[in-house]
This record gives sequence, C-alpha cells and structure tokens, in this order.
Amino acid sequence: MFKLFKRKPRLDSADPQDRIAALAALDDGEQETFARFFLEDGPREVRVAALARLARLEPLVDGLSDDAVAEPAAARLRALIDEDTPESIRRHPRVLAAAMENAETLERALAVAAWTENAHDRAVAMCRNPRAAVRAAVAEATWEPAMLAELEKCARGRDKNVHRIARDRLAMLRAARADRAQQEEQTEKLLEAALTLDASDPHYDARRDAIERDWSKILAEAEATDAQLAKFGIASRDPSAARRFPPRREPPPVAAPAAGADFEPLLAQAEALRDAVTGLAADELGGTAVADCKRSAEAIAARWDAEVAAELPEASVAKRFQDAMATVQRGIGDMEDILSLTAAAEDILRSEVPDVEGADFERLEACGRDTERQIAAIDRLLAGRVWTKDRPPPGAVGMLQERRGVLADAAQQCQKRVNALAEEITALVAQVRDSVASGAAHEASEGDRRLRDLVRLLPRDKARRFQSELAEIGASVRELRDWRTFAETPKRKALCEQIEALAAEPLEVHEQIEAVKSLRSQWNALSPADSHGDRELRKRFDRAAERAFEPCRAYFKAQAEQRTFNLEQRRAIVAALEGYLEDNDWEQADWRGVERVLRQARAEWRQYHPVDRKAGRDVANRFEELAGRLHELLKNEWDRNIERKQAIVAEATQVRESGDPATVKADAMKGLQRRWKQVGPVPRRVDQRLWKLFRDECEVVFADRNAIHDRHSRRRRAIDEAEGLIGELARRVDIDPGLNRNTVAEYEHRLHELGDLPNELKRRIDAALREADRTVAARQMAAAAHEAGEP
Repeated sequence: MFKLFKRKPRLDSADPQDRIAALAALDDGEQETFARFFLEDGPREVRVAALARLARLEPLVDGLSDDAVAEPAAARLRALIDEDTPESIRRHPRVLAAAMENAETLERALAVAAWTENAHDRAVAMCRNPRAAVRAAVAEATWEPAMLAELEKCARGRDKNVHRIARDRLAMLRAARADRAQQEEQTEKLLEAALTLDASDPHYDARRDAIERDWSKILAEAEATDAQLAKFGIASRDPSAARRFPPRREPPPVAAPAAGADFEPLLAQAEALRDAVTGLAADELGGTAVADCKRSAEAIAARWDAEVAAELPEASVAKRFQDAMATVQRGIGDMEDILSLTAAAEDILRSEVPDVEGADFERLEACGRDTERQIAAIDRLLAGRVWTKDRPPPGAVGMLQERRGVLADAAQQCQKRVNALAEEITALVAQVRDSVASGAAHEASEGDRRLRDLVRLLPRDKARRFQSELAEIGASVRELRDWRTFAETPKRKALCEQIEALAAEPLEVHEQIEAVKSLRSQWNALSPADSHGDRELRKRFDRAAERAFEPCRAYFKAQAEQRTFNLEQRRAIVAALEGYLEDNDWEQADWRGVERVLRQARAEWRQYHPVDRKAGRDVANRFEELAGRLHELLKNEWDRNIERKQAIVAEATQVRESGDPATVKADAMKGLQRRWKQVGPVPRRVDQRLWKLFRDECEVVFADRNAIHDRHSRRRRAIDEAEGLIGELARRVDIDPGLNRNTVAEYEHRLHELGDLPNELKRRIDAALREADRTVAARQMAAAAHEAGEP
C-alpha cells in the first residue's frame, strides 16, 4: 500500500502538482514538451514551471500576448535574448518593460526608455524598478512633458522623491508656458505702441526711449523663458517679432505736404480689408480665405510704401492706415491660429471614444489608457489659449470640451469598474479565508479558483498587491484539501466536542446562534458519513446540537412576543393618524406641524419592527393609505408654496433685468428676501433648487451695487493721485533746475496710466504739462544762449 504513494509523477496526471514534478524531471532537450505545457496547460503554476525550462524564443513571444503569463515570459525572454535576437523581440513593449523594471543603472534605464514610445508604459515600468537610486536618476534626467506627467501619476503614493521631481518640473513647465504667453502679449502691445507713435509728437523721443527699455527687458525675459522651455523639448519662438520692431523715425518737416489723392484709395482699401478680416466668423474660416487676406494685405502695404517713398501723407492719414493694417495683421494671425486649432481638433474628434461600459475586463485596461491619451491631447491643444469677445472660440473648441467631458466620464467609469472588481476580490479574499478557517474545503477551493480568475482581469499594478494573498490562500486551500483527505475523523470528533461545549456553556444568544450555524455548516462541508464510527459521531453531533439550540428557541419565543407587541403599537399609530386626519382644521392647518406629525409617525412605525408579516399586512396597508392621504394634503400645500417661491424668483429676475439704479434694485431684493422667509414649507430638494436660483439673482444685483461702490472708490483714488502728481510737477517746475523733457514725459505717462478722469481735471493736467514743457524749453534756450555768449 505504501508504494502507491511513491509512483513517478506523470505529465497526464489530473493533479497540477504532479505535472509540475513531471516537468522538473524532464531533460532540457524536451523543449517541445515545455512549449506545449507553457502555451496550452490550464493552471498558471504549471505554465510558469514549463516557462522556467524553456530556452526557445518563439513560444515565449507567443506568451507575451497572454496576460496570465506575460510578465514571467517577458522576464524569461530578457534573460535569453542576445545581440542575434531579432529586433522585433528585443523591442517588444513587454520585453522593454521587463528590462526597464530590472535596469540596474541609469544608462541602461535611459537606453530602454528611448526604445519605448508610450510614455505611460515607460513611467509604469520605471516606477516598478526596485532600485530607488535608478528611479530618482531617471526622474532627474527626464524633461519630456508626457513622461513627467505619467511619472507624477505613477509615483503618487509610491515614491515621494520621484513624485516630487516630476511634480516640480511640471509646475516649472506650466509657469514657463504662462510666462511665454504673457511675454507674447506684452510684445504685441509694445509693437503696437511703437508703430502708433507719432514722429511729430514733441515727446516722441521720451516715449520711444521708454518703449525701447521695456522692449529690451521683454526680449531678455523671453530669451530666458525660451531657454527654460528648451529643456522640455519645446522649440524657441520665431524671432520675427524682434525684426518687426520699427526703427526710430525722424520728425517730419514742419511744412509737410498735404496727402496726395493716391493715399485715400489705399486707406479705404486697408480699412475695408480690416472690416472683412474682423467680420469673418471663426467657423467660416478656410485656408483660401486666410491666404487671400494675406496677399491683399501685402499688396496694399507694398503700394503704400511706394507712395510714401514719393510723397509723405498727412499724419492722421498715416496713423489710420497703420492702425488698420495692424488690426489686419492681428486678425490674420488669429485666423491662422484658429485654422491650426480646428485641424488638430478634427484629428482628435475622428478618434472614437473607448466603449468602457461595453468592454470586457480583458480590454478595460487598454480602454483606460486610450481615454487618458485622448484627454491629454485635448488638454495640450487647449492649454494657454485665451478667448475674448473680439476673438470668440471656434465651434471646434466647444466640440473638444464636450468630447473631453465624455472622455472624463469614460475614464471615471473605467476606474469605477476596476475599483469595483478590486472590492469584489477583497470581499472574496475574506470569504475564502473564512471558508478556510471554517474548514469548508469545497467552498474554499471554488473561491480560490474564482479569485485567480478575477485577479487576472485586473491591471497589473492593481493585481500585484493581491499576489501574496493569492499565494497564501492557495497554500491554505491545498493544506485544507490534504487535511480533509487525511484528517476528517479527527475533525468530526473536534466538532462534536465544540458543539457539546456550546450545549454545556451557552454563549450570548446571537453568538450561540451563529456558533451553532457555523459548526453545523462545517459539519455539512465534510464528506458523507459512510463508516459506522462516522455515523455514531453524526448522531452524537445532532444530539448535542439540539441541546445547544435550546437557548435559541427561548430567544425566538421572546422575539415572537415582541412582534406581537410591535403589532399592537402599530395599530395604535394607525388609530392616532385616523383621529388626526378627521379632527384637524385643514383650512387653518399648521403645515410645519403636519410635516412633523408625518415624519414622527413614520419614525415610530419603523421603530416597532419587526412584526409577523401576515398579521401585519393589513395594518401596514392601512398605515400607508393614511400616510398617503396626509402626504397628499401636505403636497398640495407644498405645491402652493412652490408657486409662491417661483413667483418670487420671477420677480427677482425682473428686478435684476430692470433698468433701475443698482441701489434701488438692491432694496427691492431685500424686500423679496423678507417675503421668501414668510413662505410655508417646501420639500428640501425643491427648496434648495429655488433658493439657489433666487440667491443667484440676488448675488448679481448685490454684486452690481458693490461694483458701483468699488468703481467710485477707484475713481476717487485716481483723482487724488492725479491731484498729487499735478502738485508734485508744479513744485518741481519751481524748484528743480535740472527738470527736463524726459522727466515731464514720465509724469505724463504716470498720469495717463490713471485711466479715465473728469474733464476738468484733464484740462488741468494738460495745462500743467504744457506749462512744464514751456518752462523746460525756456530754460534750455536760456542755457544755450548763455553758452553762445549772448547777453
């Protein structure tokens, strides 16, 4: 009999452990057998055992497409490949991921990362590398925005150092992009200011010097920003803006000739082109329209330059022409930007939204990556774009934003499904542990098999945290099966002793019920009692179980008495409701009190639970009928109050839209707020919705009133500051002999920055500036005369 347990393990055995032992006994030359078991056998442990003996690359490559064994297959391939291995195998994504996860040096990690196109795969594999120094070195060497974004997500909660590096660099990138956008805006403003300067302006030189100082500062800042963005692989800006900065103009002769007849048609054409460009809607753009506008602008500018070379126009005509052409150039730039955005948006919108809801779990991980990739593409396309009233967004922007919302919902649904599966696995782990603990071998085996099937459906990063538990549970289940095979009789005796102990020393009733049920369940999980000894143990167990259950029967009797009492109390509640409905004066009802009565009746009804189902059915029906009648009366009152509050909301809208002064509208809103408080009860959800509408109307009115107050305050501060500057300039004119025109221009610039001022104050400012100019000019003439020796 002993020899039966010493048989040589066979490859065709039904027991996976026998097949594993048989594979271990084969020679290394049995590669066909190893390949067949690796590709075709069922249990993963058998396939991994065959994998460990494989030396052929072809079956290992086939295994890369099987998620159950893809990771060990990639690791095995990585150990076998050499310089003669085909590039398609060495560059396979799973092989590269395994190589990156096990890279021992920064150079090796960066080399493998250079072969991996997908930033997400690179980041996930890098975060799995067990060497903290390698992970940190790769993060320090990474400047690619997509890779940094993926590293920031993958390292969150796992590697604080890598997460910090990626987070800081992404913040640096965002700040640099914001600086670039601000610098471009300031550059355009300075260009426009330089183009619109009038050479005949007596302060031309001072204003030109100030613009050039700001221009040099912006160019230096832009160069530093470009250098910083170059670290992230973002190309520097086209230096055409610097070339467009106009040269300093000489003031025109005092007696400039009048504009010839040829300037007016060109000015009319420039203004007509300006109107055409600004009137072209974003969704009406086309490449042909933009090209036509550019050609027209170039032709008009060339003709204007030819005319100016022959004869100078009037300053007002030249300024109008320059303003029109500047507007045309900005409009063409906006149109080209919109066309580029629309083309990129069409490429994105052609991609299908991953069907997360309909995808099975095998495809769910790929759907999640595709969803995140599309969201990142939309965010990159829309980042840094500002839409204004003069430059409204094209329709593609709305479509992109709508698509992003759909993709965000899909990503959230994908994450919910993965989390739900992980929660199901966690619950099943607890169930299997309970089955192992209670000795339910059949349930434990089924649960273990179900666990392994479910874990294979999880993404690898989430599945990894269950591997140790699966190994532990598998060992426990195998031990339980062995124990069941060889030790059921001692288990029966132990169960008998436990149930007899419960009969002798009962626990608290609920614990006693659960203990008896648990022991009975464990007993039923055992194999049928076939021998005489097992049948005697079964009778012994049944007798002890009857004794152990006696306290539970007393408890159930008490429960029956409690149900009878609960039924009587519910009948009393029904009687009280009937009297309340009949005796109450519903014309003058206290509706808030009615709400309390209905709420209290339902609370007390739930308190007297449980009752016998059959006996309590009629009482429950009567209660629901009375509660329904009371609710109907209350609902009618709610409807009336809802109408009152809706009317208040409508009045609030009328007040907001009226042309009354802001203070008058604010007082009207306060009166409506007082009326709102006097309205009776309304269901909470409806009340919150109406209150939000009413509050929004009130906030708009009160915001307008506050804005007026703020505007008056700002205007008062500007007037006070202007008064101070006028006085300061007058004092300097009197006491500062070194006062020059540049200083006067600076005062004029500071006064101009104060914005709109009263006309009287503007006249005083102009008079003060003229007086300062005259004084400075007189001092300069006197100084020149003194130097020339004139008396």
